[in-house]
Amino acid sequence: MKEIINYINGEWLSASDSKVSFSDGGFQRGDGLFETIRFQNGRLFKPEKHLKRLHSGLNIIQIEFHKSNTEIISILEEMIKQNHISSGLLKLMVTRGEITGTPWNYTGNPNFYVTIRPLTKTPGEPVKVLFYSEEKYPLIRFHPAIKSLNYIGNMLAKKDAEKAGAFEPVFYNRDKIITECAIRNIFFIKGKTLITPGLDLGVLPGVMRDTIMDLAPQIGLSVVEDSIPFDSINEMEEAFISSTGIGLLSCYWEGWKSKFTMTNLLKKRLDAIITDHINND
Repeated sequence: MKEIINYINGEWLSASDSKVSFSDGGFQRGDGLFETIRFQNGRLFKPEKHLKRLHSGLNIIQIEFHKSNTEIISILEEMIKQNHISSGLLKLMVTRGEITGTPWNYTGNPNFYVTIRPLTKTPGEPVKVLFYSEEKYPLIRFHPAIKSLNYIGNMLAKKDAEKAGAFEPVFYNRDKIITECAIRNIFFIKGKTLITPGLDLGVLPGVMRDTIMDLAPQIGLSVVEDSIPFDSINEMEEAFISSTGIGLLSCYWEGWKSKFTMTNLLKKRLDAIITDHINND
């Protein structure tokens, strides 16, 4: 495979020539944000929604980043062309800048990085999830939620879940209320209602999450954002996880199963919407 071309602060560099400064606050302290944007057939999927979340998060953590959406999208489109990848994921990272002297003293402008990878094949059947307490795997919670570069709790939970034979961990908080997955959102279906944890819990407002919630009424599902007690999950009739990378993926846990009737219908509609959005963009 041809070596990936990355974007670093205005330069296009091969992967072997791409270097991050040791003084970068994102490297030293996880001081920055990221976004992951999907593209298919060379077309970006809802980039404006991702960039709105990015700029909102940067305002929350007080990083002054002055690139416009038009500039960023132009860089992303050029990244796709330079790497000759038709469908994949773009990861954008913005850090506060370079640390000089004391650990809280930054100089210069924020650093801006973009990298790319092809879409990976998602499982063709429901995947197993495990439920973990956030108290064991501390997460960074802002209100509204941000995509911090510091994902240590998320990654530890993900590694432990995979060791235990699961695809993804799902968290519950100290009140035993379901929140979200390590890197994805969680949904349940009960009767004719699609239920997902509310943003008031510090849940990330995923772009694919919003797309699914907008789509659900088209197949006869009402949508509720609510507190879901951990001890109520076996009452649910269907469940799935979602993210930019996987779209929608049915899931199950030990001692519970489903036919995923509405989930499968929702997935077909979502796949069609992604294709239509790309083709009509």
